[in-house]
Parts: sequence; structure tokens; C-alpha cells
Amino acid sequence: MDERLVAPGPGFRVVEIQVLLAAVVALRLATRDWTQIAERPAALRDGLTVMSWYTGTPPPWALVAVQVVGLACALLVVAQRRPRLAFAGLWIAYTSLTALWGSSGKVMHNDVLTVLVAAVFLVAAGPPRDAWADVRVRYGWPPRTALAVIALVYVVSGAQKLVHSGPGWVFSDNMTWILRLGLSAHLSGGADPVAQDLARTVADHGWMSASLAGGALLLELTAPLWLAVRRTRLLFVLSVTLMHGSIWLFIGLDYWAWPMTVAAVAVPMALAPDRPLWRRRRAVSAAGAPRR
Repeated sequence: MDERLVAPGPGFRVVEIQVLLAAVVALRLATRDWTQIAERPAALRDGLTVMSWYTGTPPPWALVAVQVVGLACALLVVAQRRPRLAFAGLWIAYTSLTALWGSSGKVMHNDVLTVLVAAVFLVAAGPPRDAWADVRVRYGWPPRTALAVIALVYVVSGAQKLVHSGPGWVFSDNMTWILRLGLSAHLSGGADPVAQDLARTVADHGWMSASLAGGALLLELTAPLWLAVRRTRLLFVLSVTLMHGSIWLFIGLDYWAWPMTVAAVAVPMALAPDRPLWRRRRAVSAAGAPRR
């Protein structure tokens, strides 16, 4: 396992994944009204997060300032201008805002995967512009570690379902009630599901609800197997997109950051080791062929 994790890899793969993750984070930063945090009383923000040390209420201008700084850092990462420093600034801005957002009310995990996977690249060094095809250990471990983090997060998510609910999470009326709660979310100020009629149909048929729950649990628990093999990584991207897409359609919850994060890592890592995602194919350096 250690040998595979620290095997040499091409420098361009680090750049590709770093840029794609920056794009995912930038999209999340740009499409949410973070000033809503200022409307929540400080007494309600008692959730345990990395921002728990802050007990006040941030003013709207400060939240917008953090958002703008984060977006500016994302542009620098995409342009590869001081990418390591810019990525750190982007991660800090994103993590701070999502922590403040999620510290009140029901604990949500919409951005957890993105925050954890992006953290890998805080300590990853990218290649110089004239050495993108160089193959080094320092370029090999960050993409593989990102895959490992994704696999671990999905496995833990599935294992927690079994720990707290056991097989009943699939075979009871658990998913039926989840769907029905989603259909009534508007009564408590939540978002209405997009496919209400379809969600109601699934909720009315126990075997459909059980199949939906069982498929999601199986996908989460087998994530390491999908991600360990290069040829099945794209299938995993498609599968998690369908799973999180169904959550949005049936329940109205926004977990789109998860499949986008998976795609940002798994799509480049599904390519042949010497094949860049968006640059012309170049010969690898004499340091040796990268491991798959």
C-alpha cells in the first residue's frame, strides 16, 4: 500500500487536479449567498467546527471580503501564478465560510469531502512550468492520496449508517420516511424536491425505497475497490453523480460538491499515466515511467 501511494507520478497530474479542485471550490464560493450567515444569531452557532473559536456574528462585508479573496485566489491557481500560496488562501477562505455556514442548525456535510480532499494539496508541490512531464515521487503521492481520502470518506459514510441503523437502514421503511420528509421540507422552510412526483412514487413502493438505499450503501462501502483500479474510476464518477443527483431530485439537498470533487480527482487519474488531461502528450522524463 505504501509503495503504491508514494510511487512516482507526472507533474502535470498534480497541476490538473489542483486546478480542477480550485474550479470546484470557486463554483461553491460564487453560488452561495454567504451574507446569510450574518442573519443568524451567534447563540445558534454552537456546532463544533474549525471556526468554533469565533463566538461573534461576522458582518456581511467581512463575509463578502472572504468570498472575494477566495475567488481571486482561485483565479491565481487556474492561471498557475503562485499556485501553492493561492491554493492555501482559497482553502482557508472556503473552509472558514463553510464552517460558519454549517455551525448552526442541523449539521450538514455538503462541503466536507471537498475541504478534506483539497487539504491534501496544501502540502503538495507542483512542477515548474518547463518540467510538467517530469516524473517524481513528490508528484505521485498527492493525486493518489486524494483518491485514498475520497475512498475513506465514502467508506466511513457507509459504515456510520450500519453502526447507527444496521441492516435496517436498507430493509426497513427508513428511506421511505426520508423521502416523505423531503416532500414536506417546505413546511419548515426547506427546499422542495425537484422531482416530487417521482419521489412520491418511490416512497409509495417499499422495494424501490429499499433498492435506492441499498444501492447507495453498497456504492459507499465499495468505493476503495472502484478507485483502486484506473479503468473503473470513471464508472465511480458516474455512479456517485447518479447517487447525489437522486438526493437532489428526491430530497432537495445540495450535495453537488461531492461528485464534482470526485470527478476533479478521478477523471484525470483514470487516464493513462503519461496522458495529460488538457496538454499535448509529451514524453515522460528519464526518471522512469509513472505507476498506474
